[in-house]
Amino acid sequence: MKSFVTDLVDLVFPNCCPGCGAPFITGEEYLCSNCELDLPVFPASEQILDRFAGRIKLVDARSYLKFYNEGIAQKLLHAIKYKGDKELGEHLGREFILHVSKEEAFANIDIVIAIPLHKSKLLSRGYNQSYYLAKGMANALGVIIDNESVIRYKKSETQTRKSRAERWQNVSGIFQVTNESLKGKNVLLVDDVITTGATLEACGEAIIDAGAESLSIAALAAAM
Repeated sequence: MKSFVTDLVDLVFPNCCPGCGAPFITGEEYLCSNCELDLPVFPASEQILDRFAGRIKLVDARSYLKFYNEGIAQKLLHAIKYKGDKELGEHLGREFILHVSKEEAFANIDIVIAIPLHKSKLLSRGYNQSYYLAKGMANALGVIIDNESVIRYKKSETQTRKSRAERWQNVSGIFQVTNESLKGKNVLLVDDVITTGATLEACGEAIIDAGAESLSIAALAAAM
């Protein structure tokens, strides 16, 4: 009886792929097979350090997906950020690390940190989407995730439609490290998407100033 009810619910309210909207078939969980194959993945060997050249000292900087307007990466980010698909975030975080592990990327990382939200934003949304990406990465790397040492103590305006200079001014000085746990550590800083990289740069500077041994950056997607 329970199986019949479950099948009926799945028929009326099917679990659908966040990439294309198609109902999942047996064996599909986070993405449908077609979307898995069509993911616009960066080559495992490709770094994006050049996006931060002359701005902040990094050991490594990588992204998993190429972000295009109306593309699949945008749809997946929307599902994680606005539809509460935390499990998808963790899954993609794990897949990202498995992908770049072919090049031994992030092999020396001690701590993973997600770009923090301001407490008012966290309260209104209920969760930090980057935390779940970072959690998946930390699990795949076998290291701890630190959700307390870095805070966003000033609220910033949305970065949408701001120029590069305006984005930097908007996030400059808004992050703070609250303890000494990052001293001497190799830190991986995680965000959902890189556009200009201003937010990552501002947060990364606070981490470096707090005595981190090294800093690397990972984002689920990077704008092309």
